[in-house]
This record gives sequence, C-alpha cells and structure tokens, in this order.
Amino acid sequence: MPLDFLCPGEWGEITDVTGDPGWVCRLAEMGLRVGGRLRMVRPGCPCLLEVEGCRLCLRGDELSRILVRPVEQASEGR
Repeated sequence: MPLDFLCPGEWGEITDVTGDPGWVCRLAEMGLRVGGRLRMVRPGCPCLLEVEGCRLCLRGDELSRILVRPVEQASEGR
C-alpha cells in the first residue's frame, strides 16, 4: 500500500520505492530503502516520518511512490 495510507503512529516496512533512479538513491541515503522500517508521525502534505531515529518530511507524489506493509512496531536493532 502507498506510504500515505499509514495512520498516525503506525509502523510500516518499505516493500518498494519507484521513480527516477537518482531520487530512489537519494531516499535510500536518507534511510528510505526496501526492507527499512518507518513510523508515520503525522500524515498529510507534508507528512512527517520517523526513520532510523530521524524525522523526515515528504510531500504529494513522493508518498505514493513508496510502498509499505504495516508492521506491529520497529524491531530492535533496526
């Protein structure tokens, strides 16, 4: 499901990231890569995410290009 479908406080694991290869690489540098986990802090535009202990904002089309599956919580050590 697209990232913007996560509810506030919900965790997700990234299953796919699509788009321009340079953009996909930039997201990976920020921790948004397949297999990575994140938490939706605040949905909307822009949305606020927690990734690897950092907070990031993403907007509009960027959100629909990141696919996630809901997970219970972030696993330890990730």
